[in-house]
Amino acid sequence: MEGGIDTSKDDSSKVRRLSLARHLVAVQEEQRLRLSRELHDDLGQMLASVALELHMVRAGSLEMDSRLARAAMLVDQLNARVHDAAWGLRPADLERHGLRASVEDLATVLCGQLGIPCEMDLEALSNPLPAEIALTLYRIAQEALTNIGKHAAPSRISVTAHIQDDRMRLAIEDDGSGFDGSAEPGPGHLGLAGMKERLALVGGRLSVETARGKGTTLYADVPLAG
Repeated sequence: MEGGIDTSKDDSSKVRRLSLARHLVAVQEEQRLRLSRELHDDLGQMLASVALELHMVRAGSLEMDSRLARAAMLVDQLNARVHDAAWGLRPADLERHGLRASVEDLATVLCGQLGIPCEMDLEALSNPLPAEIALTLYRIAQEALTNIGKHAAPSRISVTAHIQDDRMRLAIEDDGSGFDGSAEPGPGHLGLAGMKERLALVGGRLSVETARGKGTTLYADVPLAG
């Protein structure tokens, strides 16, 4: 139309981006499922068999028996870690449980393991969301809470979600060790890059407020409207 703005190209580009985002997320979930099965079915079963053999073997001397018992204990611990890794990689059953219940479960399990209080306000996650956005927010919560459990040593955790100006904001806060946000990523927060990339696929944005000894707050913002 003369004097108007042709938005067809923009619309077509947006459709292609969304299609690519869905494809990439689907590929990631398929890879997670494959790794989960390999860890649980193959490596997990082999470790369980090795542990059983070690528990049954007796060398005939106190020193060797002690070493075998130690080896069996280490294999048991490794098997438990493999099980946890496989469980963490499993596809999220969001259709059955819903995003709110799934994120609440992640936070409840972690706080129970750490023995600390967990503040939650996730009513906003009860609202229907596009599948790729719901899955993205779940994975962000999973990664953030896993990092807190491994590295932050907090005394409390807060997980909240709110809607404002057609955007969903998921906030995950802890009062743990924090880190230098201006420094190059270390082993404790390499997952931040992956979270940023995942959010970018659905038009979202990740921001982090942190300082050494001051805890960390992670914000995941995603658009709810086109």
